[in-house]
Amino acid sequence: MLDFNSLSELLANQSCRYRYATTSLHQLKNLPPEKLPEVTFGLSQNRKQEYLLGRLAIKDALGSLGYPTTWIERDPITKTPVWPKGITGSLSHSSGSALAVVGDSPRILGLGVDLEKANRTIDLRIESHICTQDESEDLHTLHLENRAVRLLLTFSAKESLYKCYFGKIPRNLLRFKNVSLKWESSKWTAHWEFPLGTEFSLDATIGYWGIDQNWLWTICWR
Repeated sequence: MLDFNSLSELLANQSCRYRYATTSLHQLKNLPPEKLPEVTFGLSQNRKQEYLLGRLAIKDALGSLGYPTTWIERDPITKTPVWPKGITGSLSHSSGSALAVVGDSPRILGLGVDLEKANRTIDLRIESHICTQDESEDLHTLHLENRAVRLLLTFSAKESLYKCYFGKIPRNLLRFKNVSLKWESSKWTAHWEFPLGTEFSLDATIGYWGIDQNWLWTICWR
C-alpha cells in the first residue's frame, strides 16, 4: 500500500471519521485468483484490472473502519460502487493504482476523490474544455510549466467534484464549465455558476489537494 502522508494528515484532522487505502498492480498480481472477487460482466483486460484494483482498495479502506472485509457490488446502471448502508465513499484509478476513501458519518452526504500521476503529461488544449473564463485568465498569468500543473489540478479537482455531486446536481448541469476554482496552498474552493434561469443553486464547496510519492490527489465532500 502506498503511504499518502499528506492525505493521512488531512483526514486525521477532520471531525468525521475517514479512512483511505491504495492498491497497485504489484499487489494485484501477487494475489491468487481465489483471493479476488469474481467478475461476472464483460470487461477488457485493462478494465478488469482497474475493477479489481478498485475493489481491493475499497475492501481495505472499509476494513480500516471496522467493517467486514467483503467485496462490494457495482451499480449495473451507473457502474459506481454500491456502498454499505451508512458509508460514503469514492474511488479513483490511475496508472495501475487505485485510491479509495470512505467515511461513516451521517453528516457526509457525498465524497469525491481523484488520483493522477503528478508527472503526467497533459495536453494544454484541454483548457478550452475544462476551464471557465476566470480560470483561463488565472492560468495565463502562470509560467508554462506551472500552467500544466494547474491544468492537471483543475481537471483532477473537477473529477472529484463530479463524483461528490453525482446524483445531487442534475446531469445536464454537472459540467466542468459550471464551476470555477480558486486555489490556495493545499486547498481549493469551488464556486458554482449555473446558467441564468436555472432554478438550482449551491454554496461554495471546499476541497483539498496534495502530492505524495509523485501522486497528485484531490478530494472534497459535502
